[in-house]
Amino acid sequence: MRHKHLAIEQKFLEVGHTQMEADSMHSTIERQLKNKVINVPAEYISIAKHARKCPVPYYVTYLDHTYFKNFDKIQFYKSIRPGRSKGDPKVTDIRALRYENNRSILYKTCYRDEWQSLPQRRSLQCNPCEITQLSQLYQNRRKITARKFEDLQQIKKTLPSDYHKYYDDLPHE
Repeated sequence: MRHKHLAIEQKFLEVGHTQMEADSMHSTIERQLKNKVINVPAEYISIAKHARKCPVPYYVTYLDHTYFKNFDKIQFYKSIRPGRSKGDPKVTDIRALRYENNRSILYKTCYRDEWQSLPQRRSLQCNPCEITQLSQLYQNRRKITARKFEDLQQIKKTLPSDYHKYYDDLPHE
């Protein structure tokens, strides 16, 4: 059996150099939003989904509090800092990480540089598990502040009454 070599590259944006492939998607959605009235957040789904017609509409997933997992107990590495001494590269100097099949991690502090091996200081308390085994990060919807809730109640005056229940049911302090 032949194993394919798989590597995942994670790139970090630099200030002033923030163009990404997703920018065109955001631009397309923003154009679609022009002159639209949005009464509740769920209305963004339809607009985002239909912002593109060809080749196919965008696929949109509506997330709620049950989607998010708690990763606090999973810490494979104590640090991803490339150096340990003063003057050595810091985490904020990393521009890209590359995760290899053989569990090695490589890094770059400049996109043009060659990949370097990241010193791996593994955590001794790490218990690897499947993502499905992780507990939920939130057991309930997040609460908004009382002030924000009151402000949203004022906005209801400008909305059709069909939308008032959404704002009435927002969890708040």
